[in-house]
Amino acid sequence: MKSTGKTIFVIVAAVVVSVAVLVFYVSKTSKKLVCKSKEGNITIMYDSKKVKGYTAKNIKYDLDSQKKAAEQIGIDKYLNDFEKWFSTHTTGTCERK
Repeated sequence: MKSTGKTIFVIVAAVVVSVAVLVFYVSKTSKKLVCKSKEGNITIMYDSKKVKGYTAKNIKYDLDSQKKAAEQIGIDKYLNDFEKWFSTHTTGTCERK
């Protein structure tokens, strides 16, 4: 492998590891709203003021717009509204952890 190839590999590996560490940190330090259904699952990670991240399977979620919505109406109202939306539009329910 040439020197340039090694350098690119090291940079890509460092970025991947950094992203993995960030996701792990956010996941472990956040409260979670875990929503499960036949249609798909989503876990929203949050703190007392804002949405911090999410994981989803078979459900689309626009993190940037949802962060803005939570900031505008407050995290508690946002989570209550999301739980209602989820239970109305899917066969599942949500649980706060």
